[in-house]
Amino acid sequence: MTDSGSGDRPYRFAFLADMQLGAYASFSGLSEEAARSAVEAGLKIEPMPEVEGIEWDADRYAEAARLVNRLQPDLVVIGGDMLDDPSSEEQIAEFMWITGTIEPPVRWVPGNHDAADDTVVPTPASLARYREVFGPDYFAFDAGPLRFVALDTVVIDHPEEVPGEWEAQLAFLEVELAEASARGLTTVVVGHHPLFCVDPTEPEDYWNLPPERRSVILALLHRHGVPMVLSGHWHRNSVVRDGDLEMVVSGPVGYPLGDDPSGLRIVEFDDGRFDHRYVPLGE
Repeated sequence: MTDSGSGDRPYRFAFLADMQLGAYASFSGLSEEAARSAVEAGLKIEPMPEVEGIEWDADRYAEAARLVNRLQPDLVVIGGDMLDDPSSEEQIAEFMWITGTIEPPVRWVPGNHDAADDTVVPTPASLARYREVFGPDYFAFDAGPLRFVALDTVVIDHPEEVPGEWEAQLAFLEVELAEASARGLTTVVVGHHPLFCVDPTEPEDYWNLPPERRSVILALLHRHGVPMVLSGHWHRNSVVRDGDLEMVVSGPVGYPLGDDPSGLRIVEFDDGRFDHRYVPLGE
């Protein structure tokens, strides 16, 4: 599938992640002890009264959709965690409705809150439900001068309950990267979990991918000269390099867990190079 560019200007796409409809209510009403534990774990969660519903998160996603329509990128890529509760019909319906107001073409990848019943470990049933509601969980497509390879990092993070899925996805990645290299295309890899947040050799934690699978993916990306990986999940921004590869972790449309405000990222590709910036909502 191909999305064409827009003439003389650079090819531009927007990357949005972690609208996570319902997360604000999930983070509300924490006890003092729970709030203190979150801060000690590096999560910036503001104390707030307990609330219900998805209005706070939906308002921010709707604002992001309006911002996208003003900026008019050629493409919108959503980096997962569209929902907070993968079984919530309300959250699915609201996400689909707001997404339908976005004017450029939209693609998305699964987050752990979309494709795992416990929001961590996917199962055959949770993957089947995701695929029924949202479509393929990993795929590739051409867009303007770029080749996008979209990964299901939820499976890569925890493949133990879905035997064969990690192996199938790795084989897919090898084929797609080889084909893009043979065609001379610049490839962007997108997924929910970062390969790493700060350093390619960092130990495994909740926010990154396990080193034993991370190293396999990194080797493939370097072999085929992939210049950029885009992810969300961390609910804050980080841009770090591993040689020629730029690992871009983008902040959330929804509830921030660090110092970066809610926002989205605009990426431009021109003359073989990328420029990108994080745009806070309201800017």
